[in-house]
Amino acid sequence: MFCRRSGLRSLPVLLLAMAWLDAAGSPPAAWRPFSADSPWNRPIAAGTEADPDSRALIDDLASRGAFHINITDWSIPVYFVDADRTPLRDVGDSRPDVYGRGFEFPRRVPIPDGAVASPPVGEFSDNHLCIIDRAKQLEWGMWAARQDPTGRWFTGLGAVTDLAGTGVAPPWFASRRQLDSHRARASGFPLVAGLILRDEVASGRIDHALVFAYDHCRSGFLVPPASTSQSAKQEAIDARGIPMGGRIQLDPSWDVEHSALSRAGKAIARALQEYGAYCGDYADGNVLYAENSPAAVQAWKGVLAGDTLAATFTPEFIRAHFRVVVMGNLLPGQNLSVPPPYVISFSVAGETAPARIDQLNRTVVVALSPSAPGALPASWELFPSDSQVECNGQPVGFGAQLDLAKPATITLTAPDGRTASWTIIRESR
Repeated sequence: MFCRRSGLRSLPVLLLAMAWLDAAGSPPAAWRPFSADSPWNRPIAAGTEADPDSRALIDDLASRGAFHINITDWSIPVYFVDADRTPLRDVGDSRPDVYGRGFEFPRRVPIPDGAVASPPVGEFSDNHLCIIDRAKQLEWGMWAARQDPTGRWFTGLGAVTDLAGTGVAPPWFASRRQLDSHRARASGFPLVAGLILRDEVASGRIDHALVFAYDHCRSGFLVPPASTSQSAKQEAIDARGIPMGGRIQLDPSWDVEHSALSRAGKAIARALQEYGAYCGDYADGNVLYAENSPAAVQAWKGVLAGDTLAATFTPEFIRAHFRVVVMGNLLPGQNLSVPPPYVISFSVAGETAPARIDQLNRTVVVALSPSAPGALPASWELFPSDSQVECNGQPVGFGAQLDLAKPATITLTAPDGRTASWTIIRESR
């Protein structure tokens, strides 16, 4: 999926935005999707550690330029509807049988008259379309949504999300039908997740995490809340960058109130301090996303612009004031350059820290105290889950004693006959 930067607006327009919002007074708190325990709605806890690779990841992010906001193009048009009073459309698949959870046939999607997918229109565009019924707490999200000459809608991939839940799908390898983990973003995120909405900017407060994208997002890997991963695309490779689901945070001690940001920019900055932003897609620059239906684009004039953050959130600022929150082990995506079978998780009795799993090099580093015995019972999660396991040439089962006095080799054999050898390394800690 491909996203570009939106056009830029001038500083005088932003000054008008401040006056307009001040005149509007203090509206009530804006609507937000998902449950209170959703990763999108949980603030980053005090004391949360930075990822061990945070500095290198942020240096790379900063090298891609200042932060912009996608508004006029390459964003998400949201249409709030009453599904019981909105025309139900028979939406077809432009790619036969490729659809996410909730888009089974017969399919009827409440798309209002006059709805348009996000520009630019074209064969290689995202053309996202987001339909939300707040009363039913449902999102119909579509990627590559287009109408044919007769007016019938088609989608490259669509899914329905329960907005009363967490908004998080299980990773693709944990779903019985892998496409059930997909939604209209490359990360498996619902389209409304992390989106900057008009009502919340008008209220002066964004009470959820944001979503960002850039051209160096790491392909082939994911961490929750992502459930799928960006495929290799131009600058997106599996050897560098923040993966789908990786979370960045603006330094909470940075003085937002006395910054040069507009009122809208300050609301966004505070959200980045309190909740952060999750990597959710590929773009050709560092971007956040604001809703962009034609009505929203019109309403943003004088309120929010593509360059609202750019003069402050420069590459130098990003390097000095952003970090990547600890991610843990990177999980394999469906498009990882190293094929399955995979070790998803691994643990042994008495370990002093979670095992570190490297999917590319097929290693598992187990942390144990120097006094721990050599042979210890081990447990694991594999993909495919019914792969057979041999250790140093001998068949072993879940919970078996593995001799880790020196590096051990386990060989996984998937039901289709594919094999992969993994090295288990003991580390004294």
